[in-house]
Parts: sequence; structure tokens; C-alpha cells
Amino acid sequence: MIKNRILTACIATAAASVCAVSAQAQTEVPFSGPYVAAIGGWDRVDGDHHGETGFDYGGIVGYDVAAGSVRVGPEVELTGSTAKGCVGTAATEKCIRSGRDLFVGGRLGVVATSQVLAYVMAGYTNANFDRYAPGRDKDILEKKAHSGARIGVGVEYALSNAAFLKTEYRYSRYSHGVSRNQILGGIGIRF
Repeated sequence: MIKNRILTACIATAAASVCAVSAQAQTEVPFSGPYVAAIGGWDRVDGDHHGETGFDYGGIVGYDVAAGSVRVGPEVELTGSTAKGCVGTAATEKCIRSGRDLFVGGRLGVVATSQVLAYVMAGYTNANFDRYAPGRDKDILEKKAHSGARIGVGVEYALSNAAFLKTEYRYSRYSHGVSRNQILGGIGIRF
């Protein structure tokens, strides 16, 4: 009976040691694992002789895998925008308004310091744009989703093992000659 208790205590101690080492190893690898972030910032959409500026807002879900000081992983993002603008006279005025933007891509980064991750990103983007003529019988002339590609650069700053701040510049090129430049900031948490 005493042997069973000693054996049970040894197994429990070994299991606790493995869990502690595993937890310690996990906290020593910065910028790795799943994360979510809220983002917002400047948004400029150009196309059809229009140039609209507004506020972009949304969220990101991602996962970073550590390989030494390199980080690589997928990201999915959903944002909206207040960008809209019009050209022409009152009789011929035509306007464009930005809607939702869905991004699926990845990023590749390098841990520059224990608190700083610098990265590049690339992927597929699909955004809605409404073309309309205000004050006419049928305001919305066309509601269309445009597909394209996005590239960008960014920096993350770790506030703690879980919380971080981020900033990014992104350029997106969509079908039909529509392009987008964005400078965004965000705050996120890793799990």
C-alpha cells in the first residue's frame, strides 16, 4: 500500500513537471500560436476617376508558427469602411461607396527583439463596392464584389505574453482597376 502511494506520488510529480516545462516552453516562444485582433485606421480607395478616403474597421483571426526567430502563419480578416465619394455635376453625379472586405492570406515575420515582430503579408481579398447616383429613382446602380490581391508590411509590439499592439501598411489591387491603400493600427490577444 505504501509502495502504491509512493508510486502515485512519483507519477503525479513527473506529470506536474512535464506540464510545468511545457507551460514554460510555451511562454518563452513569443509571437506564436492563435490570436485575434481588432483593427482600424485610414482607408483610401481609388477607381473610376474617384478617390475616396474613410475609416476602415474590423477584426483578424490568425495563427503564427515559430521556427527559430521566423514566424509564418495564415490570417483571415473581415473589415468594413466608411470610404465614399462622388464625381460630376448634380445632373451627372456618380458615387462609389466601400463595403465589406474579406481577406484570406498569410504572413511571414522575423522576431526583431523579444517584444517586436516585423512581417510581410500577402493574400486574396474580396471587397464590395456600391456605385450609385444620389437623388435618382434607383439610388444604387450597381452593387459588385471585386476580387484581388493584397500585399503589406507590419510591426507587432508585445505588451505582455498575450496582449499586443500592431500597425500595418497594405496595398490591395482589385478587378476593374480599383485599388486601396490602408494604414491601420490594432490591438490583439494571443491564446
